[in-house]
Amino acid sequence: GINAEYGKQWYQRRVREAVVSTQSTGAASQVFKSQLAETKGMTILAGGLCALLFMFLLTAVGNLEGVLLGKGFELRIFPEVVFSLLVAMTVAGTVHRVSITCCLVFSVIILYFMNAISARTYASHSSAADQPIKTEKKRRK
Repeated sequence: GINAEYGKQWYQRRVREAVVSTQSTGAASQVFKSQLAETKGMTILAGGLCALLFMFLLTAVGNLEGVLLGKGFELRIFPEVVFSLLVAMTVAGTVHRVSITCCLVFSVIILYFMNAISARTYASHSSAADQPIKTEKKRRK
């Protein structure tokens, strides 16, 4: 119906936005590669920038799966999170080796908060229909 079509369009727009954000973040890390590798603080900033790339890429992958596989599909550690993390850490490695570690740490923190926000936003309220059915134990004769 109309709501299903609107939901698909919403996901398609979010995919485009997340892809553009991912590309912009990756491009910025490459354009400013020499400046980001100059000092310790800038190297840490490069790791943070690549952690944002991780977040945008994970969002793009999740929204793309929402378009292709349906609204109820959930991201898993493997392959979606691992893929996004490896891409972000690879981009961080092109800036500086220390940026890889910073990217990993910041990405894990971002993933924790993304999971907490998702759990709070999409948590289902338990109803009587959702409760498990208790079965009686069989008695020995």
